Amino acid sequence: MNRLLRKYNRILLSVFGVGLMIVFLMPQLPELLQQFGGQGSQIAIMGKDGKPVTREDWQIVQQQVQILQQMDTTLSPLPIIGTVGNDLDRYYLLVHEANQAGLIGGMASAGIDPDSILALSSQIGFPPAAIRQTLINYSGIRRYLAMVASSGRLSDRRIRHEARRMLDGVDTKYVVVPAEPVDSQPDTADLATHFETYANVEPGEGEHGFGYRLPDRATIEWLEIPTTSIETAVRTDIASDDVDVRKYWRRNQARFDPIEPGADVPEAVIEAYVQDQVNNVRPTIGRAAGDALRTPRRGFETSSNFVVLPEDWSSKRISLASLREMLADRFNLPLEGSASLPQPQTSDTLIDIAAMSQLPRISAAGTDRYGRAADGNSSRSLAHMVGSAREFGGLGEVPVQLGIAGPILEDRQQNLWVFRMIEADPARPPHNLDEVRDGMTEDLQRLARWEILQSELDSMLAAAKGDGLDAFAAANAQTVQGPRAFQRYLHPSIPRPANIAGLGTDQAVIDALIDRSIELGTAPLKDTPASERILVLPSDANMAVIVAQLESRTPLQQDNYDRFLEQGVLGSRILANEFGGQNMNDLAEVFSADALRARHNFVRAGTTSDDTSDEPASESATAPTE
Repeated sequence: MNRLLRKYNRILLSVFGVGLMIVFLMPQLPELLQQFGGQGSQIAIMGKDGKPVTREDWQIVQQQVQILQQMDTTLSPLPIIGTVGNDLDRYYLLVHEANQAGLIGGMASAGIDPDSILALSSQIGFPPAAIRQTLINYSGIRRYLAMVASSGRLSDRRIRHEARRMLDGVDTKYVVVPAEPVDSQPDTADLATHFETYANVEPGEGEHGFGYRLPDRATIEWLEIPTTSIETAVRTDIASDDVDVRKYWRRNQARFDPIEPGADVPEAVIEAYVQDQVNNVRPTIGRAAGDALRTPRRGFETSSNFVVLPEDWSSKRISLASLREMLADRFNLPLEGSASLPQPQTSDTLIDIAAMSQLPRISAAGTDRYGRAADGNSSRSLAHMVGSAREFGGLGEVPVQLGIAGPILEDRQQNLWVFRMIEADPARPPHNLDEVRDGMTEDLQRLARWEILQSELDSMLAAAKGDGLDAFAAANAQTVQGPRAFQRYLHPSIPRPANIAGLGTDQAVIDALIDRSIELGTAPLKDTPASERILVLPSDANMAVIVAQLESRTPLQQDNYDRFLEQGVLGSRILANEFGGQNMNDLAEVFSADALRARHNFVRAGTTSDDTSDEPASESATAPTE
């Protein structure tokens, strides 16, 4: 027996080994078959009856997700939810609900012609039929969510009225009567109370725009290196010795008239030589200035991308006056005359970033060495640079800090600018009343006048109707502005800025003008007596009164109304305004992935109903027609 086992041991081990493996894997066979099976493998179940969602269904979902991702920038946001994100379950169930509601249409609902589908197919690499069905599904979801957003809540009459309020335009002439400060001084107690209430409030954020928190402020010094100074230096060299310019003439003789022996250098050659030399020398001067400013701090330690300066740094750093003389000596730049290097300048003590952006000439200088600024500009200006300083919360993306010269800036005329922040005061509440006394006193004087103005609204209306807008403006030492166009939205999803020239920002005033225009009916406003088109509106935020006369209207066109209504953006925008948010969060939660899975008892294979969030991070958002 032993001999037999030894003879066939390899065969026996193989047979029994396979058997043991089968027994070991038997409990996991359903999952393995599901994971590696064919197109009929089950991905999930849903509904009361546990309807299977097959792998074939899910392959279509994944394909449509990829198509939508490729088209992301060209698709309009969905009502209520904006986007389905990258959740396959959510997209699949949204398509399911839209299909159950009968809102997944035919080929025409794709909203794109066959030729465009073919062109799109060649661009993104998916079959035309898949692209068409994806757009059909997306359009169905859009109609379904738009229907939900307005279902049972908005009548046709209300939608039309609110649409006019959003999209009607009205041209208006108006007079602004501001609350000018009264002569009397506010009480000390009133000043103290006002200071305590608004000292730590940002300007414009408090009642009537009160707020006295001080912004980031700095004092800077700067030195300009004008292009004209460099040009003058080059021309001076030519006047003393024109050998180099003659060599330049010979090297570039194809660009100029033929060279005649003994002839003077033509002016065109001189001008071309000067410009080339200036363009060559300018960056050299910039590097020399930078090196001279960095030399005293070589070897200093750094911390969080900034230099650690010694306490006596102010006595060691090179002054801009010394830098000016060094550059003039090294590059023969003139120190006297109309084209000389200007003397260093200093800003007023502690100006804010907004004031820094208005400094003469240097405020227009910048650099593109550190990427785009926060506002999207390709070049970072002086104000951007100082605003990114360490003292103002900068993280070192630009090397600006107190006491160290910043990067060399250049303006459109190619003048170079060296700047250094010599004083910094980060944003803070005022230390005491004296720091903001003047502004606070004026605000309280305006507030006193504002209380008087509010009691004169009826008399203002009577005067404007009786004498006309021009006479009213003259009587109040103001001017008539406009007519100017006011409109709440440029598109249901694009609010128009609520700015009123001469007044400030006040959406309530604009809404009142449009509401009055709608109240006057659909006839041309010129056919309505002027007295009925005049209204007086207080602007509490700006402490001013606007006396307006409606001149003409630009009504919402019927074809635009029909288009916005079909897209579902009107109802969703109206409800969004009611809920106070762009994304209608109260309704959006109903269509979250968790809510959809719970509503349809959607359970992924291999999970329980309490564990359905095992989506791969790379999966996106989209599904087939049921």
